This record gives sequence, structure tokens and C-alpha cells, in this order.
Amino acid sequence: MSKGPIYSSIESKLNAAFNPIKLVIEDQSHMHRGHAGVQDAKQSETHFSIELVSDMFKPLNRVQRQREVNKVLSDEFENGLHALSLKCKTTDES
Repeated sequence: MSKGPIYSSIESKLNAAFNPIKLVIEDQSHMHRGHAGVQDAKQSETHFSIELVSDMFKPLNRVQRQREVNKVLSDEFENGLHALSLKCKTTDES
């Protein structure tokens, strides 16, 4: 399965921002077709599950970690990304 532009952008930005030890991105958009929030989406990449392990998260709590990821991906949210399922951990937690 080829990576779409949103997937590729997410991968690139998260690698640059968090220098992850582990990064797993799963496009789950196919499971949300017809969902009210994405019914009229202009592109097909709308929902992703992300597991991100980075020691840059050490001083942050769970909510702060998710906010940082969402901030890094703000352009993607503006361009069709609808939802993320995030697991953000440090190496001590993984």
C-alpha cells in the first residue's frame, strides 16, 4: 500500500520534531468512510493511529504530549486530517 501525501507529511514532520525511537503510523481512514465528520472530505486520508516513542516527551504529561503532536500537524488538520489516535511514550514507558 502506498503512502499518501498526508501520511508522508505526518511521517516527515514527526521524525523532524521528535526524533523518535519508534514511529508507527497507521492510516485508518477506510474504517471511517461515511462518518458524518468526513462525509464531504476532499481527500481520502482523514484518520490515523500513531504510536510515537521519544525521550523528548520526558518532561511532558500525556495531554501535553498530544498537544505538541497536534501543534506539529496543524497544517495537516487544516488540509483534511480529521482525527488522530495517539500513543505518545518515552523509552522508559515503552
